[in-house]
Amino acid sequence: MTPKGYVINLAASPERMAHSKAQLEAHGIDPVRVDGMDGRQINPNAYDIYDDAHAQRYMGRSMTGGEIGCYESHRRALSAFVESQEPMAIVFEDDITFEPNAKDILHQLLDWLASTDLDWHAVNIGARRPKITTPVAQIGTHQLVRAHYFPMLAHAMIWSRAGAEAYLDAAKDLFCPADNMMRYVLTRSNKGFATIPKLVDAAHFDSDIAARSEGNRATHQRSTAYFFRKQRRLWGEKLIATQFKLFG
Repeated sequence: MTPKGYVINLAASPERMAHSKAQLEAHGIDPVRVDGMDGRQINPNAYDIYDDAHAQRYMGRSMTGGEIGCYESHRRALSAFVESQEPMAIVFEDDITFEPNAKDILHQLLDWLASTDLDWHAVNIGARRPKITTPVAQIGTHQLVRAHYFPMLAHAMIWSRAGAEAYLDAAKDLFCPADNMMRYVLTRSNKGFATIPKLVDAAHFDSDIAARSEGNRATHQRSTAYFFRKQRRLWGEKLIATQFKLFG
């Protein structure tokens, strides 16, 4: 069966969809467009499910409209996957490019995931330098690792149905960007994995879904305790990851 790739794409960016469609089809993936949310005009404090107080406690700052758009776009993609009744799918942002020779490795990995008894929720195939990992399997020239400290950057993710459902349940509460939420959920479940090296990279243009050109990290709404809260978040999640690595 040809795997489906859910591509998050803004209606105003058909050229990006064309780029992604060509990339996916060349790698044996059936592209499915997901209408992304352009959050650049969103007032976060007027967005119903956004909890700014929680964001300030967890992130040490408020979220931007672009981050909310990206977050909601990933929820749309995973919801479409869950509604499809398929056992697994890949979610892409529309600014991706595949690494050389990725096609064979990717399909070997998908076959391995389809046949394994391993309880897995997501595999980050675009992670640059995963940290706090345990080797699980050799897939051709690549290594599949359990990513106890789940890597940031969510431009290319393989999801199981159970993983998508668990993420969607957690993502009902909006208090951090999508990639932070994936780290939050998958580090705590210890069911996140990654490939080393990466199979997919971001292309040479910014993601307009995340509105990075406008600045993806708000600075004007940082708490006075921003540095402390950031370090508490990072070290707290590294501690969780290290405990899983050492004790299972």
